[in-house]
Amino acid sequence: MDLGEALRGVHTNAYEHLKGEKQPAQKHLEHVRGELPSLVPPGMKVRVSGSGQTLPLVPWIAILDPEVTTTAQEGLYVVYLFRKDLSRIYLSMNQGATQHHRNAQKQDLKGVACDRAALAALREESTLLRKHLSDEVLAGLIETIQLGAPAKYFLPSGYEEGNIAAIEYDPTQLPDEETLQADLARFLALYEACVAIKREVLATEPGLIGTTAESVKAKREFKPKPPAFRPKTPADYLARIKDHVQKRTPRHETLLNDFVKRAKKVGLIPANNAHPCDLTVTGQGNHWLVEVKTVRINAEHAVREAIGQLFSYRHFCYREAGRPDPSLVALFSEPVGDALVDLLMSLGIEAIWRQGAEWHGRTPVGAHSLLAASMPPGPSGT
Repeated sequence: MDLGEALRGVHTNAYEHLKGEKQPAQKHLEHVRGELPSLVPPGMKVRVSGSGQTLPLVPWIAILDPEVTTTAQEGLYVVYLFRKDLSRIYLSMNQGATQHHRNAQKQDLKGVACDRAALAALREESTLLRKHLSDEVLAGLIETIQLGAPAKYFLPSGYEEGNIAAIEYDPTQLPDEETLQADLARFLALYEACVAIKREVLATEPGLIGTTAESVKAKREFKPKPPAFRPKTPADYLARIKDHVQKRTPRHETLLNDFVKRAKKVGLIPANNAHPCDLTVTGQGNHWLVEVKTVRINAEHAVREAIGQLFSYRHFCYREAGRPDPSLVALFSEPVGDALVDLLMSLGIEAIWRQGAEWHGRTPVGAHSLLAASMPPGPSGT
């Protein structure tokens, strides 16, 4: 299933919220929840409407970062929202309306007064986040979405007020798949920008926003920075890094595990317990040292970190230990751009990245390619 199929299916199956969960459109949404994760960055979660006792008036398909939120009720997320009459689809950078409603309830507001207060808070927060985004980031995006639901229904109104930026599609004339995937990639970058902005506002202007950047469940505990570390010897370095617990996120682990499964299928021997290295792969007469990176707003940060860690681990874990140099590989959750790939090539580091359900990469001239070695038999290997 590609993005076009996922979006068209809700319209062609004529979703109606009163027809119940056994209607073809809702079954399609459940199928989307199982199939779409292969098209989003590793570790991102796909949620669809219809998990409650009754179906919502407006169907949706959401993509969540589990480090930010695990539910469409709280935090920030990217979502495809369908107009009630299914005549339009909006790809929207949105926020949890239910969280704002709970905040209004805590003020002893009820009924219509509670709804109005929550909607006003959503509107103010959307405006605030939009104000901190550059004109370049918002170019071509719309501020207002219209879901066509009666005003008495809080959630559709909440989605409208919670919209930070959106793209509008006609489900009968969707763009090609490449464009849909490019739009989604743009919104996932916008997602990270909005989370960063909200965290900054919460830290610098307390009280201006009444909700957190992350949902309660996903919110991470603050951990103080470790003391300064200046190793005097290679042994000192190895002792320190072996004792140090590295922070590995769900998205990082999903990316690593997906590639490990691929390598095992062709008889390579992956190992992810050679701390502090993320991954080593052995086979076909070669040994690769792999650093795994989740790409966020600025791909340069991920590339710089990968370069630094690969060179450090090669020096301390291989050269200082009298072991032959490994082939170096940087494995990314998504494309990092030609310029940064060129940088990696100049340093003798193979670049591999995930794009949708496929793996792509480039290998330095004369190097043994891990991507090629891990390619399963068949016409494409992706």
